[in-house]
Amino acid sequence: MVARRRAPVPMPTRPARARASFDRTRLVSALLLALAPLAQAQSPDDAPDHPRLKLERALGDGRAPLAAEVPTPIYARARRLEGEVDERVTLLGDAEVRRAGAVMRGDRITYTVPTDELEVEGNARVYRDGVAFFGQSLRLRIDAQTGQMPEANFSYAVTGGHGRSKLLEFLGEDRVRLLDATYSTCSPDDQAWWVRADRLDIDRLDELAVARGASIYFQGVPIFASPYFQFPLGDRRRSGLLTPSFGINSRLGPEVTVPFYWNIAPNRDATIAPRLMARRGVLLQNEFRYLEPTYRGTVEIDVIPDDRVFGGSREFATVRHEYAAPTGVVAGLNYNRVTDDLFFVDFSRTIVGSAQAVLPQEGFVGYNRPYWNAALRITKNQTLQDPLAPVVKPYERVPQLAFNARRDDLAGFDLAFAAEATQFEHPALETGSRLILNPSVAYPLQAPGWFVVPRLQLHSTAYSLDPARRADASPTRNVPIASLDTGLVFEREASWFGAPSVQTIEPRLYYAYIPYREQNALPNFDSALADFNFAQLFTENVFVGGDRIGQADQLTAALVGRVLDPVTGAERLRAAIGQRFYRSPQNVVLPGGVPRTGAASDVLFALSGFLHRHWITDVAVQHSTELSQVVRATVGVRYQPRPASVLSLSYRYKLDELQQIDIAAQWPLSPKWYGVARVNYSQRDRRWVELLGGLEYKAECWTTRIVAQRFATAVNQATTTVFVQLELNGLASIGTSPVEALRRNIPGYQVINPPPREPGRFDFYE
Repeated sequence: MVARRRAPVPMPTRPARARASFDRTRLVSALLLALAPLAQAQSPDDAPDHPRLKLERALGDGRAPLAAEVPTPIYARARRLEGEVDERVTLLGDAEVRRAGAVMRGDRITYTVPTDELEVEGNARVYRDGVAFFGQSLRLRIDAQTGQMPEANFSYAVTGGHGRSKLLEFLGEDRVRLLDATYSTCSPDDQAWWVRADRLDIDRLDELAVARGASIYFQGVPIFASPYFQFPLGDRRRSGLLTPSFGINSRLGPEVTVPFYWNIAPNRDATIAPRLMARRGVLLQNEFRYLEPTYRGTVEIDVIPDDRVFGGSREFATVRHEYAAPTGVVAGLNYNRVTDDLFFVDFSRTIVGSAQAVLPQEGFVGYNRPYWNAALRITKNQTLQDPLAPVVKPYERVPQLAFNARRDDLAGFDLAFAAEATQFEHPALETGSRLILNPSVAYPLQAPGWFVVPRLQLHSTAYSLDPARRADASPTRNVPIASLDTGLVFEREASWFGAPSVQTIEPRLYYAYIPYREQNALPNFDSALADFNFAQLFTENVFVGGDRIGQADQLTAALVGRVLDPVTGAERLRAAIGQRFYRSPQNVVLPGGVPRTGAASDVLFALSGFLHRHWITDVAVQHSTELSQVVRATVGVRYQPRPASVLSLSYRYKLDELQQIDIAAQWPLSPKWYGVARVNYSQRDRRWVELLGGLEYKAECWTTRIVAQRFATAVNQATTTVFVQLELNGLASIGTSPVEALRRNIPGYQVINPPPREPGRFDFYE
């Protein structure tokens, strides 16, 4: 339609109100010049052959105006023009006036020069930066962008919202006020929900709408009313009450949380969220966050002044702070404290949160340079106890001083040095200090298709212990360590289910030698048997920590195969098998440990990646050669043919310890209904570890979720929580969201109502 109209004519407007007459004259004169054929058609006898108009009121000096005085141009077009240059001009038929980001259209547009007022009659429309207003008439001052439109409709393209009002008032370039208004993001033909307000103020610059005398209707029924209600039109942070959340918990009863968000500054904010629980009382949840160029942190304090079940006050506090200066100085603090052992069991909404047993209380300061770093750290902890499953309190490090240096490819050598001095404290176990020095040197040799990496280390340890408890209070240990890592890489072009791929075969041999050193007399502050996995197959020591260095004369053999994307190199599928072979017995064990007797380790097998385009697998199996049986296994498969459709099945097994089946799913039951579920059952304990089930419904402009979750919080305790949520797209969420619980429990879960895409620059073009 635009292509059939006369090309727009640019006309400068005045840069300031003091030059109003000059610019209005120029506007009208330019219109007369642009539409001269139309004007001459009206009265050809009176029209001069060469119209001459005086545009300036004073003589000019011939110089170009200053850049600051260049006015914003106005564009106008219509089928017909009437009017007088200095008084009033009228545009008739498909009339349009443009100025900056605003477009005014209508059947008839009249511009009054002395008052700078635009009047539109018939099919009045105003477009401004993605906001459109429609009515039968409009009165608007162009420069001030103030005016009125009675019986108006409007749409806000950024959110997909729209509405109507008895009277719409323009209050400037970025603000409008609607009286007796409604607002919704639903289709006008199917208004599932809407907001009705006596007054609705929209601030496009602040991306905020404020409704006064407001009510929210859902399916024709009022579900919420407030004398003052605000909702966002974007993602900008702002202070105010957030949408309350509701829920039901078997330990807490019905509960409601009313959070208040305080946007203190662009780099500081706070959230205060009273959580009202029918059985317990009020838990005040407080969070403060800050961010600076060199540091950031979070402070959380949760307090229930009077727990009616527990009897008394209960608190939890955590402080996290990180500092990093351009000079290389770093520091951090992670402090957590709770008043009692059952705080997380009672108030946590997740199985992970309720299972917290050791709360770290640590701080450090360090210095980083390109080739070395040093740090001083103090680590304490608070250990929470379950009487039926007691936890051994870890040692505290008060303090620990660490130094690390590394330089690669120095004349072909990789050099490293690690040092650590630690004072260990414990209320019931042996205490003392330990010094570790660990220099190492490697000489990597590599080329396309192969690598060889020989490495030599020296692990030196010295202790200072309590002489009252030991005859030798200053034992030492020096252990040389040698290793040789070798591998080959064969690859070829292949096809994987019809897609071009690169297939590799990678055999690898890893040899490690550590001579035996008697260590039974040494204390054990932090050593434990390392978890046996593929990464551990290619390390020298079978222990983690610094108190035990196991002797080794062992060879690891492994074979890895991969299927890679030939363009990106991304791994589509990976299969691996490996085993370690021992040439000497195991003499170094932990206190109470049993030495290994076999000449070979268990066999490890792993398979992970895409079996097919929609099938993902993750398998890890540990097979004992001595017992001739599987001693540990994790087998998982996931089917995900399309978004929001996933089925996951996994089985976890550990001999004499664990045997669990885990099934999770998100699946469409109809075009709008989705089912979500997870079942985690322990066959060994004959009990449900975690259960989750519910429904999701996605309509055009709203979504609802109803989910129930039950999970174990202690050996003989469990908590049941019910989530009920109603999301009104572009407005608010009412209830308690189960989305985070669904993401944790269902691998591959996707929200059924993702946020709309960011609009492009041409989406609202008019």
